[in-house]
Amino acid sequence: MARIRRLGVLLAGMFAAFAAPAHAQISSEGGPIYINSDRTESLERERKVLLIGNVDIQQGDARLRANQVTMVFASKEGGGAGTVGGSFGQIESMTAEGDVFYVTPELKAKGERGVYVAATDTITMTGNVALMRGRDVAEGEVLKLEITNRRTTLDGGDGRTRMMIDPDSQNGTND
Repeated sequence: MARIRRLGVLLAGMFAAFAAPAHAQISSEGGPIYINSDRTESLERERKVLLIGNVDIQQGDARLRANQVTMVFASKEGGGAGTVGGSFGQIESMTAEGDVFYVTPELKAKGERGVYVAATDTITMTGNVALMRGRDVAEGEVLKLEITNRRTTLDGGDGRTRMMIDPDSQNGTND
């Protein structure tokens, strides 16, 4: 029973650290977002920015890398949309596709696709998902993080979920 409780605490800790508050977008620290990509397209009427090729986004101590990222911005008061060189405002949603990696000092996550939706404060990663924290690893096909509700679901898709837990790393004895 203690092992199951410890597993639950471990999963909650792993996944809670992965999540960022809605106002921060990438990092719980907030602050400016630095973006590098091979190409950037601004679709002003749709309030979208497409980042294509070798996308690398950093905010605070968090980093998101992917082949392509689509950022959708919330409408500004007065109905205006942001433009390249202007202020975009708050991110409404972000979709990262192709070799998605999300890294913070506490964890690393990878998948084929990742979607953040600010309105529901959820992150969903799909496609060969792996989540690593210290030496602990969780794998599956769909990882859904309901940040506000502090609920995490890892689904195996057509297969099963897999986990490797290193009890020694929980005691601070990483060798």
